[in-house]
Amino acid sequence: MRKSVVIKQTSTRLCVNDDCYTMHNIVDASVEELTWKDHLLRMLGLGILSASFLFFMLVGELPYAEYLPAVGFAAGALLALLTSAKYVLRIEYNHQDDTGVQWLTIAKSGKKTDKMLFDECVKKLNYRLLH
Repeated sequence: MRKSVVIKQTSTRLCVNDDCYTMHNIVDASVEELTWKDHLLRMLGLGILSASFLFFMLVGELPYAEYLPAVGFAAGALLALLTSAKYVLRIEYNHQDDTGVQWLTIAKSGKKTDKMLFDECVKKLNYRLLH
């Protein structure tokens, strides 16, 4: 996760750090504050993913291989906890291919100052989308 978030808006593009999105494809924007349930779900997801990878790839080939999925689950859950953020900036983006409209997380941070930056960005973005 980046240490700082840089948001630049023009009349045609929204750029967040190194990623740019065309303004006419953005449908909506929001700032969300993630709860402990969101973090727990992410920890379980990454833990199960890493445990299943180790289970299918390494079980039976190494000594003590039956313990590797448990270690993989703990490592995945710890990785999810260390990379978690409290605030996320999301946009509803209309892709021009068969993907359609979907919500994208374009920035995340744990700092209150970044949340205020996200709120300001959403206000400007919604104003531009309505006018």
